[in-house]
Amino acid sequence: MRIEAIPEKLIVAFVVVLISYLQLTTNFYVLGPAFGGWTTIFAQKLLAPMNILLVSLYVNYYLACITEPGSTPEGWEPPYSILNPDESVPIRVGILGPRFCKKCDSYKPPRSHHCRHCGKCVLRMDHHCPWLGNCIGFGNYSYFIRFVFSVMGCCSYGAYLLLWRLQRILDMRKSPWHMHQVSTTELGVIGFNLCLIAIVLLLVGVLAVYHTYCLLKGQTTIEGWERTKTTRLVNRRKIDPVEFPFDIGFYHNICSVLGRNPLLWWFPRSSPGDGLKYDVKPDTDPLVPYSWPPRDPKDLGPSIIERIEQEQHWEGKKLVRRDSEGYLVKEITMEDRIRMLNVESIETEQYDELNPDEYYYDSNSAESDVTDDEGDHDVDKTFVLEESEWVDEE
Repeated sequence: MRIEAIPEKLIVAFVVVLISYLQLTTNFYVLGPAFGGWTTIFAQKLLAPMNILLVSLYVNYYLACITEPGSTPEGWEPPYSILNPDESVPIRVGILGPRFCKKCDSYKPPRSHHCRHCGKCVLRMDHHCPWLGNCIGFGNYSYFIRFVFSVMGCCSYGAYLLLWRLQRILDMRKSPWHMHQVSTTELGVIGFNLCLIAIVLLLVGVLAVYHTYCLLKGQTTIEGWERTKTTRLVNRRKIDPVEFPFDIGFYHNICSVLGRNPLLWWFPRSSPGDGLKYDVKPDTDPLVPYSWPPRDPKDLGPSIIERIEQEQHWEGKKLVRRDSEGYLVKEITMEDRIRMLNVESIETEQYDELNPDEYYYDSNSAESDVTDDEGDHDVDKTFVLEESEWVDEE
């Protein structure tokens, strides 16, 4: 059975029960008595690092679950200069203008994607995580990162203490001088807890490694896939060279998520900013942040106007205007319309079968999306996370 079929509330409840079980049995049943009593100073000193990480784990998990990831404000639009670019500015292949979501009937802010589970465009969407019962986006990504690293630190230190206790028990059983023997129940609890911790470290460790990489590169999970596809398109010379605009250096990338003060990186707080604007590399084309990722030209299809131009060698205006739905179109004069009608009347069969939607560029159908329910274009499903699913469907 796929994890998507399980109600998210049950998954979250399972995570809470698992964390609570490991905490209670490890702290109070195994390690506390082994250190002379849980309330002794010696036990408190040894268990303090693990318990501090446990508090961070609980707090950040709770905040990641209940905090809204952020959505597009009602009536939001890109700046006027982006919606109405200067006609003299050349349009780069693949960079075609601000993205528009047909599901939400609104423009998409930079780095946002539409989530099928949440039914809205999520700001700086990373993925939809069933283990949190929430989308991971701009509003709660910092809590998610702290939660992942708290799990790694807490489980690693707890496993070290349990292995130390197991070694002591085995030494006592070998020595004839020790009259007190450890119960079989404690041995079973230690072995079972070590197995659970090993599974958690393996699964969460993959997340920790990958999101450390994403944090340093200033990208989300979705943008990592988009960057790979863009690099492939550039290498095949299908689009003009373009760099990922939001990678502003390791340190500044971390600060954009965890805050500008390194001393407070572990303190639970949201990311700085409003989720609508982001720092970009110097000398970045202003249009690139609003149109990332670049589109593969083969996914766009030639429009009627482009076909007419190819046949008649007619040079009209460039694609410089966006219509009311956010699609990029040409400025068409009455003379242009008459010319188009003449061509259509001559070659009726050729144009009768054309889909009217081909006249416009649909920024949604061409967008990189591993689970787009409506698009007919090729999709790349090479990047799939078992513990989460992100969906960008328009």
